[in-house]
Amino acid sequence: MYILKATQVAILNHAAACYPDECCGFIVNREYVECRNISDNPLNEFKIDPRDVVRAEKLGKIEAIVHSHPDGSAKPTTFDLLQMSKHNVPWVIAAYPETDIKVHKQLNYHAPLINREYIHGTLDCYSIVRDYYDRELDIQLDNFERSDLWWESDDNSDLYVKNFESQGFVQVDTLQRHDLILCRVQPTNFVNHALIYLADDGALTSEQSERVINDHLVLHHPYLRRSRREIYGKVWQERAAIIIRHKSLM
Repeated sequence: MYILKATQVAILNHAAACYPDECCGFIVNREYVECRNISDNPLNEFKIDPRDVVRAEKLGKIEAIVHSHPDGSAKPTTFDLLQMSKHNVPWVIAAYPETDIKVHKQLNYHAPLINREYIHGTLDCYSIVRDYYDRELDIQLDNFERSDLWWESDDNSDLYVKNFESQGFVQVDTLQRHDLILCRVQPTNFVNHALIYLADDGALTSEQSERVINDHLVLHHPYLRRSRREIYGKVWQERAAIIIRHKSLM
């Protein structure tokens, strides 16, 4: 996709006007259409106002989705890659104040189960459970809205205990491969973390992974860190509250 010089100037001008927040918009009829970023975290991500989507569509066919990376590069972030997979048009990313613009084609990106970046609500300890059950077992689990640090307020509901029964899980007393170990991490009234029990070798079938020989291995995504496999040792056993198993695995 070729971007006209005047369109590039318009994008960079909008990036400068929105700095240090991310700007966002569309390319329609080869021209840039400015939109409002209504994200709760505009410094690091964007969400286009739905009213601007309607306005842009009235002007013509949307040819590309545009946003800026303040003080960053024109390369897509992990969050960008995940979102790009959901759209059928290219993404244009403008680095500002570096003033670099790159076009990225749509691709089918799936974050790996091991060593994935942490993005709460998108790539977190519940997301890895959903992805693991989908990719490894062909079991689809619903997603649930959750605010960051939801477990720190008694006014919130218990994400795991409240919802897992509706997803086909039952509580059990013993461990077998694919079970979920629900834990309490830090002082909290809720179980707020999930470990996926891998048993004795930690191997995955949906992606390339080294075999790790141990009697008890788990896969999980720690808060603000990358997902990993590790031994289900004393520290995690002391934090464990409930073991649940999907009915299809009984």
